[in-house]
Amino acid sequence: MDDKFKQLSFREFQLDEAMSRTARIKASQRMKRMSKRMAMAKKRALKRAPTTDVLQKRAKKQARDIMYKKWTKGTPKSELSISRRAELEKRLKKAGPKVNRMAKKLVPQIRKQDRERRSEVAQKKD
Repeated sequence: MDDKFKQLSFREFQLDEAMSRTARIKASQRMKRMSKRMAMAKKRALKRAPTTDVLQKRAKKQARDIMYKKWTKGTPKSELSISRRAELEKRLKKAGPKVNRMAKKLVPQIRKQDRERRSEVAQKKD
């Protein structure tokens, strides 16, 4: 089951060129179909402590988001044109080593946040 989610995860879906309109629509439909299954899997996963791979993935995503915000001066992705988003993705790819360094520094913070989140959930249950 994990393989299916890895295979179809939209975040992990990367191309050398931007998705065409039809590909984007098909991906949207596929994600909508799978949304309930993915929500349940996420709910289950949030109860467990994350592995180092998961922490690194989260840190990398957070680092990419920080770079995105810095370059767009806080403009949300949804308000950007497709071409602007494609340009920023290309720029992010070039800045890979910088993103990796930033992510490495963020891992302890993310681990702490996750530990706090899980302890809060446990306290609410009691």
